Amino acid sequence: MWQLKPLSAELLQQFYTNFSGDKTFVQSPAYAAFREHLGETIERFGIYDDTDQLIGSVIIQLVQSRLKRFAHIPHGPLIELTDNSESLTANFWQWFLGEYKNIGKQHKCDFVRLASLLSTEETKSLTDNGFRSAPIHLVNPEKTWILDITKDEETLLAEMKKSTRYEVRKGIKTGFEVRKGRTKPDLDIFWDLHLETVKRQGFVPFSRKLTETELEIFRDQAEIISVLHEGTPLASGVFLFDDRAGYYHQGASTYSKLPAAHAYLWQAILEAKRRGCTEFNFWGVCDEDAKTHPWYGLSKFKRGFGGVERNYLHVHDYPLTHKYWLNWVVETYRKKKRRY
Repeated sequence: MWQLKPLSAELLQQFYTNFSGDKTFVQSPAYAAFREHLGETIERFGIYDDTDQLIGSVIIQLVQSRLKRFAHIPHGPLIELTDNSESLTANFWQWFLGEYKNIGKQHKCDFVRLASLLSTEETKSLTDNGFRSAPIHLVNPEKTWILDITKDEETLLAEMKKSTRYEVRKGIKTGFEVRKGRTKPDLDIFWDLHLETVKRQGFVPFSRKLTETELEIFRDQAEIISVLHEGTPLASGVFLFDDRAGYYHQGASTYSKLPAAHAYLWQAILEAKRRGCTEFNFWGVCDEDAKTHPWYGLSKFKRGFGGVERNYLHVHDYPLTHKYWLNWVVETYRKKKRRY
């Protein structure tokens, strides 16, 4: 049988770094610390098998809003399958989801939410235990675009779409000034471009303080990469890194006929290679034929760099109180309004 035990930040970091399965930074200790700074209660647990071997970890966010209180597992749990551990059987999920429900009840949540890196084949494991498909796509993507960056630079260029490769090579020839760092001037460049992008595209921005805090907590796992031409900033992004991947976290640009956006993303891919990462995660994309989706243009841009699509299980909820249904109505309305 399995056991769920509190896990220290040190052991969590060790497990996360050595984990061989699919993972993203939202199950990392740095992300947990960041969410705590925002005022959330964070629970860190280790999953142990009957030999008392640590086979998994999970970070649970306890989120409070005016409308509801809920527990959320983003892109978890992480389960390391070894010769001594059982596979993820129906019995395992019955046990784990039962523990998760109990944690939600202990914290007086209205529901518990699971946004897992499970494949779609695992849907039955959730529905058999009373979970239901949520009416919303969260910030943590269910469809991502992943690039294998173990290949050399020329191969990466050759495997891009022709138009993207042309723009990247044009950017190289343009001789952009590339700036990397986490200092106030770096954030100033990003933020000015970010506000311009918000005005142009009409989305709700992160606060500057939020981005500052994230940079402080992630430290050398974060980098602002900007490209300038003749001293003028044209594009800038915030990128996160772990032992395996670089992540396209936030991006901003001004209108320009020069391929600045291609240039800074190419520089981010090279930075991930320099750090020893094996893949670059472009984060969320929509379906290729979803032309009315708000992410359509950005998704097409990301796919141009080459790579493969990776799909995960849609977010699922387990209602604990009647307030869940009021939240369901609100999220359903927002989903339709945002055309997701």
